[in-house]
Amino acid sequence: MNGIVRRSELFLFLILFFVGNQTLAQRDMLSLEQCQKEVQENYPLGKGMELIKLSSNLNVDNLRVSYLPKLYANGKASYQSDVTGISLPGMNTPTAPKDQYSLNLDVEQLIYDGGKTQNRIDIEKKTSEVEMKNLEIQMYQLRERVNAAYFGIQLVRKNKLILADKQKTILERMGQIESAVKNGVVLPANLKVLQSELLLIDQQMQELYSHELMLFAVLSKLMGRHIGIDIELENTKFSDEVQIELEEKKRPEYQFYSSQKSLLESQNEMVKKDRYPVVAGFGQFGYGNPGYNQLNDKFDTYYMIGAKVSWNVFDWKANRRKQKEIAIQKDIITTNELSFTQNQLIELESELSKVNMFKVLLQKDDAIVDLQEEVSKSSASQLDNGVITSSDYLEDLNKEIQAKLNREYHLIQLQQSLAEYRRIKGI
Repeated sequence: MNGIVRRSELFLFLILFFVGNQTLAQRDMLSLEQCQKEVQENYPLGKGMELIKLSSNLNVDNLRVSYLPKLYANGKASYQSDVTGISLPGMNTPTAPKDQYSLNLDVEQLIYDGGKTQNRIDIEKKTSEVEMKNLEIQMYQLRERVNAAYFGIQLVRKNKLILADKQKTILERMGQIESAVKNGVVLPANLKVLQSELLLIDQQMQELYSHELMLFAVLSKLMGRHIGIDIELENTKFSDEVQIELEEKKRPEYQFYSSQKSLLESQNEMVKKDRYPVVAGFGQFGYGNPGYNQLNDKFDTYYMIGAKVSWNVFDWKANRRKQKEIAIQKDIITTNELSFTQNQLIELESELSKVNMFKVLLQKDDAIVDLQEEVSKSSASQLDNGVITSSDYLEDLNKEIQAKLNREYHLIQLQQSLAEYRRIKGI
């Protein structure tokens, strides 16, 4: 029995020492706001933003090359079995050579494309913006996981403190029961019940410790650095004045929908400009045999300059159908946005109900705890006098502990619901 008592007293000392160190080590304080900030800064997904920007800039640079002249070098050597020629009686008429050689430099310069190149650049930029907004949504969703881990740790720690208080109470009661057993006032079985309860508390403490380690591991992975289990978490105090109405659409999803619509508008402009003519200048400079004069059988230089126009005059209404398709896609995005808003309002209403529920529960918690403490004191006195058994006493003590746990849970769960309310609303 003494081994059980010493073990419980040592465990209690370690808990109190840990709590005391938490109070003194203010520099190791960690707030929910800091956790959320570090997750947004350090989570690997966030590095995708820079990669998207880099990729987009490279694509834009490639598109801008369209404004610069294009140079093509090509050469050819061939032999053909026959060539075109003119045969006149009594005259030696020239003919093209059967072996031909050419080395050319072709130049092409865009003169006018109806703004298509600039529109392609605009589409590329808006495409990258859509991708970045999508990443922002995924990053924003991490806030829920941070909230769950942060408040989960707080719940575990409150549970540990209350169990430590219960352990201390039982240890104090055991001293009095030992004396009562020696004096024959109570049966020895009452002492064994309390010893069994101490072992159960040790088990619960170990479970809580393991759960706390797991939650800290989750928080560390999200934040991108190791978070020691000895660090203190700041108690959050959000305002409980909440409402369902959406004054502003601050969630990144709304920016995502807006960027998608902007991209579709640019794509629609591109479809319209597909009908515009394209004007380009060209030139060819070369050296070969024969040159442009096919009947001159000798190596010579040659060149050609000019301009060309390309215009799709009739496309069988394909362009118009593409514009209708883009309009349908915009309607789909609008529908998705309305659906998201509706779901957001439903989630806000659900979280508001939780907030109101916890506020009502907290109004009763203090009175319940006070009453259960009085009942436990009365049971303790009856146990000392041999009126009731240890099991009866523990039943009342457990009700007191549960009442205290409920109060602490409701306090933390209220703040967690308020944090979730802010996340859902985009605050």
